[in-house]
Amino acid sequence: MKKRQKRPASPPSIAERAQRKPRFELGYTADAARDIKSLDESIRGQVRRVLERKLALDPEGHGLPLRSPLANYWKHEFRNHRIIYRIYPNQRVVLVCAVGIRKQGDVEDIYRRLESVALTGRLAGQLASALKNLLPNK
Repeated sequence: MKKRQKRPASPPSIAERAQRKPRFELGYTADAARDIKSLDESIRGQVRRVLERKLALDPEGHGLPLRSPLANYWKHEFRNHRIIYRIYPNQRVVLVCAVGIRKQGDVEDIYRRLESVALTGRLAGQLASALKNLLPNK
């Protein structure tokens, strides 16, 4: 009688791999929270799904890095909307900085708005405040 050989285990599915990986905690700057609240309810639901199902699991895999002057920030595109966020890999935190429509060349363009907030220093303050609220005191 022949011994039955063990089959090699099939590779884990994407969902199984995502469950094994520690999730990223999601945080929001005050401006991003205001941006999300101002969106239509259906778009708000899409934003929530993107954040929970994609960015909380693999923010680099589901986004694209931005270039100067917004280096160190990432974007996720859906429809004509953008979610701009910053990843803190050591703390396993994703901070959402802005959510809005891409209106290239327009003053209301999401990238131009974020650049102007960054230049004033307000963005750095909001990021620090959001991180302070998310991370345990040391």
